[in-house]
Amino acid sequence: MRIFRQLAIILSINFAGELLSKGLSLPLPGSIVGMLILLILLITGVVKEAHIAETANFFLEKMPFFFIPAGVSVMVAYQLIDGHLAGVIGTIVLSTLLVMVVSALVTQFIIKKKNND
Repeated sequence: MRIFRQLAIILSINFAGELLSKGLSLPLPGSIVGMLILLILLITGVVKEAHIAETANFFLEKMPFFFIPAGVSVMVAYQLIDGHLAGVIGTIVLSTLLVMVVSALVTQFIIKKKNND
């Protein structure tokens, strides 16, 4: 029953994000708005990490599985990106490096902040 409650919390927040995105014609996808809502709720303590931890960990463990359809779609639509392959690869490499750098900086910031407290 605990897992269903956690799943209901996550899905309802995602649904709220979809509603806000569509209702307010936001330039962000509903799933991103939902994640921002969840972040705000976690920071403010309205939703505790323990309220969603088990289900969130399950999804994180299975995350590579969710990328399979996107990979297959790229292979099927290869002819659409064939002329722009260098740009696509460059974008992938740069965005990956950017994510790694930002993740490292955020991690360092959090570690320093924890050590100062």
